[in-house]
Amino acid sequence: MTYERHLEQFTMDTQSSKISRMALRKPRRLPKSFNRPVSSYSRTLARTHYRTPDRRARLRHERRVRFLKKCSKLLSTLRSEFRAWLFIGVGTICTSILLALLFSPFFDVRQIHIQRQDPRIDPADVQQILAPLFGQRLLLVTKGQVASLLQAQYPDIESIGMTKNYPSTLSVLIKLEPVVARVIIDDNDVSEQTQSGGLVGSGSYMYITKSGFFVNSPIKLSGSTPIPILHFTDWGLKPQDGTRVILPEFIDSVFTARDILRTEFGLVTVDITLYVRAQEFHIRTNKTTIWFDLQHPLSIQFQRFRQFLKTFSLDLAKEYIDVRIQDKIIFR
Repeated sequence: MTYERHLEQFTMDTQSSKISRMALRKPRRLPKSFNRPVSSYSRTLARTHYRTPDRRARLRHERRVRFLKKCSKLLSTLRSEFRAWLFIGVGTICTSILLALLFSPFFDVRQIHIQRQDPRIDPADVQQILAPLFGQRLLLVTKGQVASLLQAQYPDIESIGMTKNYPSTLSVLIKLEPVVARVIIDDNDVSEQTQSGGLVGSGSYMYITKSGFFVNSPIKLSGSTPIPILHFTDWGLKPQDGTRVILPEFIDSVFTARDILRTEFGLVTVDITLYVRAQEFHIRTNKTTIWFDLQHPLSIQFQRFRQFLKTFSLDLAKEYIDVRIQDKIIFR
């Protein structure tokens, strides 16, 4: 084969490969003007050879396949359109609801329900305190707003629960700190009626909460549950209701010392006296009175008390044992 023949064959192969890679157009029927006249004999011959049952079945199958493809394509288009319109509709509804919650007066706060867990809480007073919330959008009212309004009147709040009942009702649940001890103020200027736990002429009860807030209540808050009694002394002024008189660490130290005396030494506490200014407390037991303070850890003061018991008998201390002073144990 000559060189020219090789070149011609390579050119033909290259052109055929290009043609095979070209995209084919969608097939369609030729215009009628290009149809050739067909004789009756040719028509009969074509009908005999090509319109067989197998061919008719194949044509019906092809038409069915084409129809199903068109239906599938149409359904896919409708599905995508429906999804888009569904997203638009849901977004429009949500936007409308949000705008209604934000700007419609129908969703303003018009009712506030107060749920209390303590008789110290007066629902009428709470309604008055929360009056600035009336007329605000219920959606925008936060627990922080409610807490900031209530803590000015009730500083001993332990927790606040808030529930929004649409369209216009706000429910508030208030829990105050529990009282941990009854207070008796020991002062030379008060009468025996005050020494029993009530303020002069008021018939009220005085308590202290676990965080050190003073509570003055006209009714008994402890119920049938016995709580310890704390004698407070050396105050120049009477404590005001809702004010913090001692720190929580002071209360914890007092109750911890009382429990240690009972569990480790078998001493039953009769009463406890607190000196707020001096930061000390005296626990009177069935045997004697023991003096503690907050300047030194309780563990060190109890070490001194154990050292006293190793050296002396507890019956020698008729009045008190002072374990506050470092390297010394004073008793009388």
